[in-house]
Amino acid sequence: MLQLGNELGLRYFMREFAEQLVFFACGITKNKEVAEEIVSESFCKLWLGRTKAVSVQAVKSYLYLVTRNACLDYVDSAYHKSVDLGEDQLWDKIESRSDILTQMIYTELIEQIMAELDRLPAYQAKVFRMAYLEGMDTQEICTVLGTTANNIYFARSKALSALKLVFKKKDISLYGALLMLSTVFS
Repeated sequence: MLQLGNELGLRYFMREFAEQLVFFACGITKNKEVAEEIVSESFCKLWLGRTKAVSVQAVKSYLYLVTRNACLDYVDSAYHKSVDLGEDQLWDKIESRSDILTQMIYTELIEQIMAELDRLPAYQAKVFRMAYLEGMDTQEICTVLGTTANNIYFARSKALSALKLVFKKKDISLYGALLMLSTVFS
């Protein structure tokens, strides 16, 4: 539908990938508003290049690649500066980008963690988010929540235990997920 110019196709991709892309972009830009703007622009670029959208996987990869490049341009680091391939050439490069696939898998894993956090008691989930997703240390969390370090340790431990159990049943290594989190948000 997207390829034929039907806006329902664009809405489908926005519904499926917008939240993941914003999370992904926030990890690079460290700014939610900028990330949301970049993702919005990525969908505009998708719409403009819609005739080349041959599969859902190709569109997903394209969106991640465009978003990543825009984020890196925003960061404007000499180390991270992306090469401007032009929109047409991006479609050609999608299949060879294993780093994009790794980032997509990482983002989907984070979504699973976030979904499981919503099932935890609110306080445990909040402490976990602050510690692992926002990278706050125990003292910072204590200050924000107005509590003691022991309460933070206990809540974090309970959240980790509950998540380990859930991910063990799903045969996903929570340790691996947390290791990825610590490298991205450190």
